[in-house]
Amino acid sequence: MSYLRTIRTIAQLPHRTGRCSISGPFLTNQRHFSYEATVSGIWQSLSQSAPVAYVQHEMINLHDFTGLPWWATIVLTTVGLRTLVTLPLAVYQNKILTRLEQISLEMPELIKELKVETAYAMKKFNLSEKEARIMYNHSLKKQWNNLIVRENCHPAKTMVLLWGQIPLWIVQSVAIRNLVSMLPDPTAIEAQIAYTELTLGGFGWIPNLTELDHSLIFPISLGIINLAIIEIQAASRTKLPSKLQTVFTNLFRGLSILMVPIAASVPSCLCLYWVTSSAYGLGQNLMLLSPRVRRAVGIPAVPSELSHPYQHLRNTFAAKLGTLTSIGSSNQQPPPSSKA
Repeated sequence: MSYLRTIRTIAQLPHRTGRCSISGPFLTNQRHFSYEATVSGIWQSLSQSAPVAYVQHEMINLHDFTGLPWWATIVLTTVGLRTLVTLPLAVYQNKILTRLEQISLEMPELIKELKVETAYAMKKFNLSEKEARIMYNHSLKKQWNNLIVRENCHPAKTMVLLWGQIPLWIVQSVAIRNLVSMLPDPTAIEAQIAYTELTLGGFGWIPNLTELDHSLIFPISLGIINLAIIEIQAASRTKLPSKLQTVFTNLFRGLSILMVPIAASVPSCLCLYWVTSSAYGLGQNLMLLSPRVRRAVGIPAVPSELSHPYQHLRNTFAAKLGTLTSIGSSNQQPPPSSKA
């Protein structure tokens, strides 16, 4: 640290004293090296973390115990972890969303009462309109918070699925990457055996799971599945989306497309995990749209729930496809010729 401080001090001398300065590629390389060291340090910390080591060890144990090829081991581990972790969180998140919708239905009556009380207070205590507005907003916020406490449904809990899904995705991705890179100890016999088995544990067009998927079947499938999840979530809304929801929807669409070249540049075993995880997420989203499934897992009925969700999705996508087709055909039609 003292060495870096000395470099910074010398680099700043021309601004203070007008003397010679150090510039050019030296400082650029210094910053580049510092960035690489930071990224390398973060990756090493993740690679050697306890959750990653646990998942990696259990994947090896499952492979050895079942005798399944590595591609099937990755799929089975992904389905098992998502069933144990993300599925319960998805059910809980839906319960929170329905509770928030239920208490929002109580607000119109409370707002009506608050307006009456505010008008009465303005006359009795001779309040100005600004003071009455402040009192009204404070009372309204207090009533809303009381309802949230009563139903135990703080809006922050609607993000619980992301809090569980993203760390799980990172941990299992790093664990699979460790297997390919023979980390954390490349000299360990167990790591070398796992790597060798990965080179022989593929299927079909990817016999070697440590190589890239040159056919691009998995990367393109990943992009299509992720886009399908986003479009299903957007189409299942019964209310017009807010500006923030529209921004996030477009952002996730862009990320889904960006994941295609990223998936094409990683070992096929890692891409297989991503595709399996996304396919599970797609099935999970479709399953939790069903009113029968929602009642079975304890999610109460609310006005925004679709009574026939799959028919609604089919009609929505058919309408979008029809619109795109009509736009495409109209663009291909030649302009009408003018008569002389």
